[in-house]
Amino acid sequence: MSTKELFIALSAGLVFGGSMGIFPSIALSVWAMIPTGALAGAVLLVLTGGRYLARVKRGRPDTWLYRSLGARLARHGFGDPKLVQHSAVWVIRRSGAR
Repeated sequence: MSTKELFIALSAGLVFGGSMGIFPSIALSVWAMIPTGALAGAVLLVLTGGRYLARVKRGRPDTWLYRSLGARLARHGFGDPKLVQHSAVWVIRRSGAR
């Protein structure tokens, strides 16, 4: 797991855990549940996400994750519209008359 991927997982875990900590903090009237949930979510996402990402990325280049996310966004109209999104067979034939 690279540093960028670690920070992505950490920030996503903080946001997810913090949002999940809001509900118990309101129910129990304890504001400390929000940062506790954020830290717990970050730890869980870094540990489980790191294992998952290592399994998915095995044998692929370091830029694979960013390229695949960019391709997925471009397929849905949010990314770079100039990104090539189709695959085809390249054929080289001679042209002209003999």
